[in-house]
Amino acid sequence: AAAADRFERLIGRHPRMRQVYALIDKVARHPSVVLIRGESGTGKELVAEALHVRSPRAAEALVKVNCGALVETLLLSELFGHERGAFTGAVQRKKGRFEAADRGTIFLDEIGDISPRTQAALLRVIQEREFERVGATTSVKVDVRIICATNRDLESMVARGEFREDLYYRLKGIQIDLPPLRDRADDVPLLAGDLMARVAEERGGGPRGIAPDALERMVRYRWPGNVRELENIIRSVTLFAEGERVTLDDLRDHPQLLGQPASARSGGASPSMASAMREVEGAAWERLGSEGLGLRELQEKIEIECITRALGESGGNITRAAEILKMKRPRLSQLIKEHGIALPRDEGTTCVDS
Repeated sequence: AAAADRFERLIGRHPRMRQVYALIDKVARHPSVVLIRGESGTGKELVAEALHVRSPRAAEALVKVNCGALVETLLLSELFGHERGAFTGAVQRKKGRFEAADRGTIFLDEIGDISPRTQAALLRVIQEREFERVGATTSVKVDVRIICATNRDLESMVARGEFREDLYYRLKGIQIDLPPLRDRADDVPLLAGDLMARVAEERGGGPRGIAPDALERMVRYRWPGNVRELENIIRSVTLFAEGERVTLDDLRDHPQLLGQPASARSGGASPSMASAMREVEGAAWERLGSEGLGLRELQEKIEIECITRALGESGGNITRAAEILKMKRPRLSQLIKEHGIALPRDEGTTCVDS
C-alpha cells in the first residue's frame, strides 16, 4: 500500500478510515482516556498501538490486557497486583499491569466485559490516578495513559444497569469508531494485497496476487469477522494455492466467499459418496456415546472415513478424490499423510501422492 493508504499498521483509503487517521493524529499527544469502538476484527488494538507510538510516552511500555479473558478475581490481581497472602496461592507480592505501565500506556481491551467491582476500581484509577493492590491497605499512585476498547453496546448496558453510567461518561470523552470491513469494501483489494505480500515474505515464497474473479468475490463478501477474518482466509488459501495467483478454485474451502452455504462443501459428490456421508452424519451422535469418543476424536474419525471412501471411489486417484470432497489436492495429500491412509490399490502401502 502507498504511504497515503496506511497509518502505522492500519491500512485503507476509505474516507472513514481517513477520519480515523486524522483523529489518532489529533489526540495521540494528549493524555486523555480514549475509547475505541468497533466490531471484532476491525483493528482496535492497532489503533491503540498507533496512539501510543505517536504520543510523548512512546519510549515507555504499552501494556495490553484482554479484560474479557479473565474472571473478576484474576482480572483485579492482573490489573492492580496483589499482596502476599491476599488469596490462596499468593505466596509473594505481585505488581499489576497498571504499575508495569507507569509513565506509559495501558490498553484495556473488551472493557464492556468487566464486572461492577472492576468497573469501580477502574473509575477510581481514572479519577484519582491511584489504586490498591488486592489485599493491600495503602494506595499506589501511577501516571498512565488509559486506552480502552469494546465491541459491546455500552449505552444499552448502561440502560440495563450492567455498566456504570459515571464510568461510561469518563470513557467516552474521546471516542474513535472503527468501520466494519463491509462498509469499506473498496479497501479489500488493498488489504488483501498487503496481507499476501506479508505472508509471502514470512514464508519465503508463495502466491503474491489474486485473480480478478476471486478478488471480486472477496469484495462482495460481507466479512462478519472483518480484517481478522480476511487475514485468516488469506493465510489459509495461500498455503495450498499452486500458482502465482490465488484463483477462484482456491476459495473452494471457503464456500461463504462463493455465495454458498457451508453445506455446499460436500456438494457435487457422486450419489454413492453423498449417501455414505449422510450415513456418517446420521450416526455421528450415536457414535459419540457408543464408541466413547470425544467430539474432536469423532471428527478425525469421520474425516478419515470420508477420505478413505473417496479414495476407494476414485481408485486411489488423489486428484479425483479431492474433487469428490470439494477440497484442494495439496490439502488432501497432506491429510492422507497425516492420517497414514493407504491407497486402495495397495492396502499395505501408505498413500503419499498420486
